[in-house]
Amino acid sequence: MQRLIEAAAAALFLVAFAPAVSAADYQTIDSSDRPRDSDSIQVTEFFWYGCPHCYRFAPRIEDWKESKPDDVEFRHIPAVLSERWALHGRAFFAAQALGVLDEFHMPMFRAMHEDGKRMRNGEQIGDFVDSLGLDGEEFVSAMSSLGVDTRMQRARDLQQTYGVSGTPSVVIDGRYITSGSQAGSFERMIEVIDERVAAARGERD
Repeated sequence: MQRLIEAAAAALFLVAFAPAVSAADYQTIDSSDRPRDSDSIQVTEFFWYGCPHCYRFAPRIEDWKESKPDDVEFRHIPAVLSERWALHGRAFFAAQALGVLDEFHMPMFRAMHEDGKRMRNGEQIGDFVDSLGLDGEEFVSAMSSLGVDTRMQRARDLQQTYGVSGTPSVVIDGRYITSGSQAGSFERMIEVIDERVAAARGERD
């Protein structure tokens, strides 16, 4: 009996003093690519226009962006996990470079998921851009520009650094990463972002 009591006490000791681990709804990133020269906390969403989960998450992250704390800087980065994803990434960066991202971003999502447009090549994307009242020819040319090449390489580098393997994924301050599959729901994903922003803020103080 005494041995059973001692074994039980030892087990309780191990549980009480076990080292903390990352929660199931996010992971800690061991990365040197953390913003160090800015007072802002950077929140980065990795997405793909063809991803139905990203499409459903988009309104939520857009609402969050509108009400985010002043010390948070938000950015979208297209994930590049295949050649088709790369094509859509080039479209995102072309819109960004031409200053028409607001006119392009959500309409591109809706075109693919509501209107069934495939966007499998530059011609289809150019025709879509024309339908928005923008210059499709200029847009397609920008997709293959040196500036977009540079942004695409940076996106690939960040994706590898942060270990992004699916979308949507959100990286907080280069320290934490969460996703819909980890968090379990988009609502919880937003909560995790807020919690990790607060944690990153505390670590900087």
